[in-house]
Amino acid sequence: MAGTRFEPEGLAGLAHFCEHMLFKGTVKRKSYHINNRLERLGGEINAFTTKEELVLHATVLREDLNKALELISDMVLHSVFPATEMLKEREVILDEIRSYKDSPTDLIYDKFEEKLFTGTPMSKPILGIPRELKKITSGHLDHYLKERFCPRQMSLSIVGNISPQRALAMAEKHFGTDTLQDTGNGIVPQPVKTALSVPSVLFNDTEKRGTYQTHCLTGSVAYGLYDKNRIPLVLLMNLIGGPASNARLNMVLREKYGLVYTVEASYSPYMDTGIAGIYFGTDGPNLERCLELTEKVIREYTAVTMTSLQLERAKKQLIGQMSITEDNHEVQCLSMGKSLLAFGKVISHAQMLALIAEITPQQVLHVANEIWDKSRRCTLVYI
Repeated sequence: MAGTRFEPEGLAGLAHFCEHMLFKGTVKRKSYHINNRLERLGGEINAFTTKEELVLHATVLREDLNKALELISDMVLHSVFPATEMLKEREVILDEIRSYKDSPTDLIYDKFEEKLFTGTPMSKPILGIPRELKKITSGHLDHYLKERFCPRQMSLSIVGNISPQRALAMAEKHFGTDTLQDTGNGIVPQPVKTALSVPSVLFNDTEKRGTYQTHCLTGSVAYGLYDKNRIPLVLLMNLIGGPASNARLNMVLREKYGLVYTVEASYSPYMDTGIAGIYFGTDGPNLERCLELTEKVIREYTAVTMTSLQLERAKKQLIGQMSITEDNHEVQCLSMGKSLLAFGKVISHAQMLALIAEITPQQVLHVANEIWDKSRRCTLVYI
């Protein structure tokens, strides 16, 4: 647990800055040696930051696993933050923020969450705020790394052709109590909002961005990771606007009327809250028509209970998508790590299938009406 929401007040972007600086040197390695350590073996190492996590991950041949674990351990435990590298990397991040503004499809999600979670740590952008990034020192980075990367707040997952005993021995060697002390303060996230409370500021905003297309995102606060309604909502959002070409919004807005190129429904659960939204990009004159059709699709699930046959087909599709994704070992490894952090155990594929099998038509109807209630809905439009 080391993402944006755990940053001290006034230092927005600290977690993301820390992610960048992990690659800039340790007590015994310079940045070149970090970047070259696995790549010269045909492997790779990378990292990313979310609202609630800072993740280091590597992909290597089985015989190089020990090298990957040693490198990650070195980066976590012995990173240094050279002043010259900090200056360079701060500029890289500032340039990343500036270039991000050229991608309205991504920016609108960040701005939507900023408005939706106003007044909480969840409102802060992952990339950071320029004026606050300029305040960050090596001391801030060092303290944050030591505070967050401690046993109570870390998980380690390994996927590969290796016995559990061998994997455990490697993990103990590089991340055991002899090397990794529990120096963190055990901070856990404070509740942002009751899972389905109305956002502190309901908004229906239009911003002039000078974009070629009009971009729209509508949605609201949704269920957190521990809510019993999370899995039914996953299924509902997949039906409405998942990645499959037969998703209802794609069939209506794109295939039937040709009003959009991209339309999607997404659900991001966090520990104690979440966000559910529908996004599309269209030509300006088509905005109102797209919104009308979107509401029509939503009503298909809020006004009518699904039949048993419809639900079984929806479950089959979701299970198929998940099963195919499971074939990607990197995705599987990252999913296991997140499950360990959130639940203290790995939720197996079989357990997930069982949870999906338990979904009832009444649950889908309930979550559809609760999540897509107009009284809690927020909308952001870029023109």
